[in-house]
Amino acid sequence: MILIRVVHTFWIIFFLTPVILAAQDLNDAIIKLGGDPSLKNGAMSFTIFDRKTEQLIATHNPNVSLIPASSLKILTCAYGLKTLGKNFKFKTTIETTGEIDKNGVLHGDLILKGYGDPTLGSDLSNDSGELDKVLKIFATEVKSAGIKSIEGRIYGDGSYLSDEGIYNSWLWGDIGNYYAAGVYGLNIYDNLFRLKFKQSKQGTYPKVIGTYPNIPGLQFASQVLCAGANTGDNAYIFGGPLQYNRQVKGTIPAGNGIFEIKGSMPDPPLMAALLLKDALTEAGITSNGVGGSLKDVQPVGKRKVLYTHSSKSLDLIVNETILKSININAEGILRYCKSMDKVASTTDDAVNTFGAFLQKTTEGQTGFFVCDGSGLSTSNSLPSYGFAKVLLQLFKDPSIADVITDALPVAGMTGTLKNYLKGSKAAGHIKAKTGSMDKVRSFSGIITGDSGKEYVFSLIINNYNCSSAQIKAKVESFFNDVYLAI
Repeated sequence: MILIRVVHTFWIIFFLTPVILAAQDLNDAIIKLGGDPSLKNGAMSFTIFDRKTEQLIATHNPNVSLIPASSLKILTCAYGLKTLGKNFKFKTTIETTGEIDKNGVLHGDLILKGYGDPTLGSDLSNDSGELDKVLKIFATEVKSAGIKSIEGRIYGDGSYLSDEGIYNSWLWGDIGNYYAAGVYGLNIYDNLFRLKFKQSKQGTYPKVIGTYPNIPGLQFASQVLCAGANTGDNAYIFGGPLQYNRQVKGTIPAGNGIFEIKGSMPDPPLMAALLLKDALTEAGITSNGVGGSLKDVQPVGKRKVLYTHSSKSLDLIVNETILKSININAEGILRYCKSMDKVASTTDDAVNTFGAFLQKTTEGQTGFFVCDGSGLSTSNSLPSYGFAKVLLQLFKDPSIADVITDALPVAGMTGTLKNYLKGSKAAGHIKAKTGSMDKVRSFSGIITGDSGKEYVFSLIINNYNCSSAQIKAKVESFFNDVYLAI
């Protein structure tokens, strides 16, 4: 009897030892990163679940809410897919007031009305040249309707959403730049412009030579200097919506060519009208000026829809948004979801409904402080446990799971994880949406362990006290250890 007990105990130890060792290795990896001197004044929150069994595997500060930065986009995109469906397409219409006479004169106005499409004429979500392609389609459709001249004006109508565009919690240093362009009822070319400099010698001031597209009245006070030849883009544009006097600071590389940086349009609906007017003029269709600024009143009278333009399907937009981390797309998805039950809804309306969705998905998990859809706001704050819990539930939904997982960057291979873990054992086994801003790094997605099992995780780090290169190396070491442990 004693011998049986000994043998039985031996076999229990034999089978459990790998599990115990794996758990210890995982715990060691968490302790190593969480206790790193660079986080003495910072914080780390980490949670990992078994995707199939939903068992909680390990946590560290799971309920501490931290800034997630752009990793928030994975939740925004999932919210959009759940609300709108993966086959949803944004629309933009060309509308008219008045009648078209036998001579081809439109006795009224032509209106380009947006319904929140963030990808219209986009250079970030589509192929290069998409803006010209869309404008030519618009001009062709107007001409096909028999219009040769427009007695009234060409308007850009962005009234489908409130005219805020940006969020109160976005930083002043961000909103003049392309990544904080915001989203409106009518958007065009990612609501950005390209500011061109003529490069010069190191230590000199490069000349501003114009923008694409051309924005009438936009002026720049530039304090940009040319730095070393390989220093990259370190220039920033300062200015907000409806502000046509912009300040530019920082550096660009020295050289002999043209160097571009990207800024946010001051008035996207008006810019859309201007671009349409130019396209119509090129097609031989005259008009009596433009309207449709964020501050303009829209034309009155009964409207007739002349043409409806559709975007790509939402699943394709989500793929681009997550893989390339496109802020305007995430904001467009968030704003449209709310507009379905409240036209001209505000940014507050949109984020409140999004926050309620997150809490409902986790059955009341607390700690979600959501202030936008892209993660640009430093007021966003989420706990890793809640973040991973939402993902765990969303990945169970067959209607959206594949869309999200297919879009996630792969470590060492694609997207924002392309330069992580190259040549390591974990390369190719981690798929995650990253988040990055000053003193913030976050990663949320799926790890496929050496065993072949899948795990859903969220890692958020704030206020580390080391360089970007150093925190990258520490995170890579952590993920390698986690991969080997599971």
